[in-house]
Amino acid sequence: MDNLIHSLTGLMLSRAGLRRLTPRAGLLTMLAANMPDVDVVSWFEGRARYLDVHRGLTHSWALVPLLAVVPVLVARWSLAWPKWAGGGVEEDAAVWSWWKAWVAACVGIASHVLLDWTNSYGVRFGLPFEGAWHRLDVLFIIDPWVWTILLFGVAAPFLSRLVSLEIGAKRTSGGGAACFVLVLMAAYAGGRYLLHEQALAVLGARVYDGQNPRRVAAFPSFGNPLRWRAIAELSGGYWVSEVNLLQDFDPAEGRIFYQSGDEGLLARVRETNDFQAFLRFNQFPVWRVVPLAGAEGSVRVELFDMRFGDPSAPGFVATATMDNGRPESEFLRFGAPRI
Repeated sequence: MDNLIHSLTGLMLSRAGLRRLTPRAGLLTMLAANMPDVDVVSWFEGRARYLDVHRGLTHSWALVPLLAVVPVLVARWSLAWPKWAGGGVEEDAAVWSWWKAWVAACVGIASHVLLDWTNSYGVRFGLPFEGAWHRLDVLFIIDPWVWTILLFGVAAPFLSRLVSLEIGAKRTSGGGAACFVLVLMAAYAGGRYLLHEQALAVLGARVYDGQNPRRVAAFPSFGNPLRWRAIAELSGGYWVSEVNLLQDFDPAEGRIFYQSGDEGLLARVRETNDFQAFLRFNQFPVWRVVPLAGAEGSVRVELFDMRFGDPSAPGFVATATMDNGRPESEFLRFGAPRI
């Protein structure tokens, strides 16, 4: 999920009860809810390295206790900030508890891992003991409905304050609204899970180009819980289309992308660094080999991850230029999320 959702989820966790554990709970949980994304620094080592590292160890359950130390130290340090910066309160320092702050930080980090688990990119939360990718495919990485729910939780205390000024009612701390928001987020994700299962059932019950699918997948679309980008794996390729749960489903409306390329040529491409990294990440791979005009014996080899696009509208793609069977150049491209 995007970092706005992670940050606001951390804030809601603080208001919902974690602030009873420790001073500076809002700061601590918002930092903790973003800590796993420190792995983005791997981008500076190249895109292949980024694919190998991102959503790996820092998103694993094994590293949660260690990652939690950083936001705890920052929150404790904030108590020494000047008063105008929100620090310097002796009462806060007096009630500080290292282990309670650490527990709050662990909860914030766990919220990040669980949210990232819900989308199609997935996480490897079993590292370093188990390196499989785990994903639910139920929430789009940028979800306007989750934003709306969280922003309501942020605004609730301010709205309550305005009402109390008008009618003289007692002000609320926002804890009740935060609990409501967290429950509503869980209910929304649960509802999308049920819709996802329904989409998979529709896909699995059909025949595509005379073939029964080896496996099917449905990926969330932006904003509409009833529309799913659909994939069916066939012998030698993938069928791609859309499932709208409010409309009749017709497999004939989809497109089929078949694998292409000589196995010997593809074996040489697989030896390159970028393709090795991409194959470790790719869960729905399709190959395409295209001859290059005006260059005899030269071809462009492309490997697509069908979760994020297809050859007609690419998303994540590894590309290599081959000259008489030898790799001349290679690069990875990450397309923007399909809105």
